[in-house]
Amino acid sequence: MSEVEHMLEESRNLRARSAAQAAAERLTLQAAAVVKYESRGRVLVVGGEEAQWFAARLADPLHAEILLTEGEEEAGVPSTAVGGRALSIDGHLGAFRIELGERGRHNYQSINTDLVVDLGAEPLIASEIPPPGYWRFGREPADLDAAWLAVDGMVGTFEKPRYFDYDPNICAHGRSGQSGCSRCIEACPADAIISIGEQVEVNPNLCQGGGICATVCPTGARRYAYPAAGDTAERVRVMLKTYIEAGGGDPVVMFAAESDAADLPPTPPNVLLNVVEELASVGHELWLAAIAWGARCVLLADGGSVPGKARAALDQQIAHCGELLQGLGYDRSALRTIDTRTGPVAYQAVPGLPVPALFAATGDKRQLAGLALGQLWEESPGRPEAIALSAGAPYGRILVDTEKCTLCMGCTSVCPARALSAGDETPRLVFHEANCVQCGICANACPETAIRLEPRLLADPEKRRQPVTLHEEPPFCCVECGKPFATRRVIDNILDKLAGHAMFQTERARRRLQMCEDCRVVDAVQDAESMQSGLAFDPIHRSENGKPS
Repeated sequence: MSEVEHMLEESRNLRARSAAQAAAERLTLQAAAVVKYESRGRVLVVGGEEAQWFAARLADPLHAEILLTEGEEEAGVPSTAVGGRALSIDGHLGAFRIELGERGRHNYQSINTDLVVDLGAEPLIASEIPPPGYWRFGREPADLDAAWLAVDGMVGTFEKPRYFDYDPNICAHGRSGQSGCSRCIEACPADAIISIGEQVEVNPNLCQGGGICATVCPTGARRYAYPAAGDTAERVRVMLKTYIEAGGGDPVVMFAAESDAADLPPTPPNVLLNVVEELASVGHELWLAAIAWGARCVLLADGGSVPGKARAALDQQIAHCGELLQGLGYDRSALRTIDTRTGPVAYQAVPGLPVPALFAATGDKRQLAGLALGQLWEESPGRPEAIALSAGAPYGRILVDTEKCTLCMGCTSVCPARALSAGDETPRLVFHEANCVQCGICANACPETAIRLEPRLLADPEKRRQPVTLHEEPPFCCVECGKPFATRRVIDNILDKLAGHAMFQTERARRRLQMCEDCRVVDAVQDAESMQSGLAFDPIHRSENGKPS
């Protein structure tokens, strides 16, 4: 390309980018809910000599108290010595609670405060992202000056966005006492997410909007809400569509955290910058959708703002996405991270990517990913049937050992994604691969340990949507009324296990085991001997999870 042609291309791309940015600015965003904090100015300063000096500097409307972790108490600011007692802290801006000693003991003490300035030798809170209102500083004069600036003016009402939405109905954390996915808990750098049985709970007061919880969530139960996922997707789609229609060439979509955006180096005219609250809040469904919409490369601009725990989870998501791209026949460098702190950045487009797709943006994670993967497969040079993925991927199938499986259907009742279902009258286990998120609850619930997971993508979208029968057996019909109610294998297992039981030594009692629930009750009531000896129980009563109890 000649210098003149290059200049013309640059000019055309610049005009197209301006049009894309203008189109994105016209979009209306959903308003996010807010979380409020109230501070009365109570400051707990933790440490020794420096803490006492710092606390004495604070003036109205701030009111200092010292938690003395080392050194001798001095006159002046009120202080409490730890004195070898166990120390715990929880809470957030306006509502911190520090406990010393063991509850019920004579030396137990609690302290309530609005703000915490930690100058101690060891941090009280080890989270990568501590709660609002807690600051950890060193003991040098510059550190103390920074601490003073941090607490200055921290009196009154404060707000921050409520960064997340949560749908417990599709959460894969657990079902019927069986554990499953815990990706969001493991990835959260603020330690704001906990398990509460079969669901998870996020503390909105601790959440700092890192967004990695939404990125790693396989079902979309956890959604980023600042902005809403659908709004972010629509912005990317509109920018790409407008840029391409305006004559721009080789569009590169770049995501950058707001905290890093100001330090970004100048970008070429074909780079469409999307500033998001946090880099880790954007996941594989949008990366793939951007490529399907026409991006010739997707860049994640890392300026060092992603905490270590979130960074590890984000890297895993990038690796899974790279496997998908490579398996579909594309260059996995079409998605890559760039470190904006280490010198020149390569913005080049990747050849061989598909023509721009026309599907709409959506905030539904699985739906958007499915649309993108379908388009990428349609344009794929090889159209592979399936793509092997590494452990932890949100796509895959289950394999059933038919020699072990008794079709108890316990797995169908615990599946949070409706990936497993039972046949109608025929005992049959049916699998819907498009819905499977590889949470593992079915494998954990299986009493015969007959299920194992296989991470993969069944690439053909039509095949992925087709239900597949994993196991089927002829039904066993009630010997009294003829109604099918179990499988031959289940009944044989019950007869075998209860053969030596005192309650089933008569022929009538053993025949009752081969009846449906209704007929079993009727027969037991009519059997005087059974009623007298308590033999009228249901030997194959099924619990809530579908397994024989």
